[in-house]
Amino acid sequence: MEYLEFQYLKDPKRALKEEAIERHTNEVLSRQASRAVTGVVTIPVVVHVVYNTTAENVSAAQIQSQIDVLNADFRRLNADASNTPSMFLGVASDPQIQFCLASVDPSGNPTSGITRTSTTRTSFGTNDQVKFNSSGGKDAWPAANYLNLWVCDISGGILGYAQFPGGSASTDGVVIDYQYFGTIGTATVPFHLGRTATHEVGHWLNLRHIWGDGGCTVDDFVSDTPVAGSANYTGNPCAFPGPNTCNTGAGDQPDMFQNYMDYSDDECMNLFTAGQTARMRALFEPGGARASLLTSPACGTATPPTCTDGIQNGDETGVDCGGSSCQPCPCSASPLTLTITFDNYPEETSWTVKNSSNTTVASGGTYGSQPDGSTINIPITLGTAGNYTFTINDSYGDGICCSYGSGSYTLKDANNSVIATGGQFGTSQSTAFCVGGGGGPTCTDGIQNGDETGVDCGGANCPVCPTCNDGIQNGDETGVDCGGSCAPCGGGGCNYVTLNSQNFESGWGIWADGGTDCQRSSADAAYANSGTYCVRLRDNTNSSVMTTSNQNLSSYDELTVQFSYITVSFDNSNEDFWLQISTNGGSSYTTVGDFNYNVQFTNNNRGTATVVIPGPFTTNTRLRIRCDASADDDRLYIDDVVITGCLNGARTAGPGQARGEELSEFVKNINLFPNPAFDQMTVTYTMEQAAQVRLTVTDLSGKTISRQEFMADMGDQRTQLDVSNLPQGIYLMHLATAEGSVVRKFVVGR
Repeated sequence: MEYLEFQYLKDPKRALKEEAIERHTNEVLSRQASRAVTGVVTIPVVVHVVYNTTAENVSAAQIQSQIDVLNADFRRLNADASNTPSMFLGVASDPQIQFCLASVDPSGNPTSGITRTSTTRTSFGTNDQVKFNSSGGKDAWPAANYLNLWVCDISGGILGYAQFPGGSASTDGVVIDYQYFGTIGTATVPFHLGRTATHEVGHWLNLRHIWGDGGCTVDDFVSDTPVAGSANYTGNPCAFPGPNTCNTGAGDQPDMFQNYMDYSDDECMNLFTAGQTARMRALFEPGGARASLLTSPACGTATPPTCTDGIQNGDETGVDCGGSSCQPCPCSASPLTLTITFDNYPEETSWTVKNSSNTTVASGGTYGSQPDGSTINIPITLGTAGNYTFTINDSYGDGICCSYGSGSYTLKDANNSVIATGGQFGTSQSTAFCVGGGGGPTCTDGIQNGDETGVDCGGANCPVCPTCNDGIQNGDETGVDCGGSCAPCGGGGCNYVTLNSQNFESGWGIWADGGTDCQRSSADAAYANSGTYCVRLRDNTNSSVMTTSNQNLSSYDELTVQFSYITVSFDNSNEDFWLQISTNGGSSYTTVGDFNYNVQFTNNNRGTATVVIPGPFTTNTRLRIRCDASADDDRLYIDDVVITGCLNGARTAGPGQARGEELSEFVKNINLFPNPAFDQMTVTYTMEQAAQVRLTVTDLSGKTISRQEFMADMGDQRTQLDVSNLPQGIYLMHLATAEGSVVRKFVVGR
């Protein structure tokens, strides 16, 4: 469900697609007897093994053990079906769904149904990076014809995750951690019987968890699974009846922890219900989200070549061109890119490009230093127009697919057009082609060409294209999602600029000590700010203030001031402090944030606050933090004050309005771990009420690194942040609702 929320953020139309699928499902289920699809449905599977270590490169036998489990569980042929309690035997069902490892690849060539990709990544998390070559993973095969099943090191305690029907085809499928895949090899107790894949494929076939991911008033859209209030983590001895988290009165049944869609250990799972079967099979009815799989050729035999199938086959010398039957191939544009995925013997592979005089003008290999099954991309520049022949060689004479691995190669030109592709051959395979005059596309020609995803941007060689809606300043943007190729900054939105990010460890910055009772303190730093300095203000003097120097803010329409690590000490009374602003160089001040705190000075007990200040401002604007004058010798500690300005944009707060409440009243128990983080970091927190949440990561200068917005339900929440691409250093995590925001520091190590 967290992954589904992640997809909602990426694709605003994702929820609409889900609603359409539910309407189709309900329409099918309303027809009690009429079904267009009967009998056993066969789903072709391609298993993409993405590995960093030998252990992660699971064997073909382990893969087959997982396919065997799927075929048993989705036909109710599992040996432990006899463990289904008699109470549930009446609804236990055979979904009549089976799975086959693909025998035909997307190009119409024979395949083992397994791809192997060596990666430098040590783990992937749940952010879909395993699904793309560009991020160290493996691109999906066409989702219309295959169930893509990725096996990798997910880490973070995640067994697997799946995409519900209706998502992007490029990410469609299931991801399983290599430690919880199949029944042999790396399969780890208590998730060693292949049921993680059964559970996740259930999601892929539109099944929800049996507790509906809510309380007793939320269900899973299936009437014959007893209502459950939460997940069950039942393990050996799997004793019936087990928990009963929702008592529904007469006829009430205990939780069906034996269902594949609960969170029980593998040995406790043994059934799908008739209602779940009907829901899954509705996807294959006409108009269903998985109906195209019924006509997939992936588990058949390779088809005869044609000149219009978009595949290089037969004796074609290019895709749908050349050979004895098709039109001559057009000339290609240099430079070329050769991509080779090796079989289990890279030391046998080499290649050459020869000109019309049979002179070798480019060559490579053999590749004994490359890992088995790894992929490399090789640029080839041919400076002269003319006719050439590309040849790939295997010294053993068995090609690079499919007896000893699933190798392949593709040669593309500068326009990303395929010149040659294959993998199954004997000693060698040759393709003739020609190169036209002139150079290939560039990033400065004003044309979208090559592999560019926009005009002179995107692809392998050009700058990243701006998206204008990703919350990051990139491409040619001059502000966050504005300027350059996007809408102009200002006029309707803010170009947010960090004016000051002060953590007081290295100095006072733009702030000045207004009195002897305001000072940097490290005496109680273990409580105030994890071992670093903070500002201490004592309340027994009116001069205990922190004041900025004069700032020229005449160009800014709005300020946002974020406080982190606010706490008080000594007595149990609430402690007042104010944020005040002066637009006349300090001659007079106006209060814009009035705070009353009772956040005691104990470890990890810290308050936060955010104040939005509308303009206009002047060239001699000052901000002041002032403690109360109650003279009870309380002390206020503050650190990590971030001031952000809205430059030439629209105001979000009207005249005289300000926002300054403790987010801790609405969001509690905020934790980040591990910290330092290396690849993935988890943020956990508790929502006192459902609310829209914005989670932003910035560097210490205030530059936005990433941002996501989502609706968080009341209760415990868990969000994962991918920090694998961040340089080593210190960063800020901003967690905000309409009531305010909190900032937490974290460290990225390498």
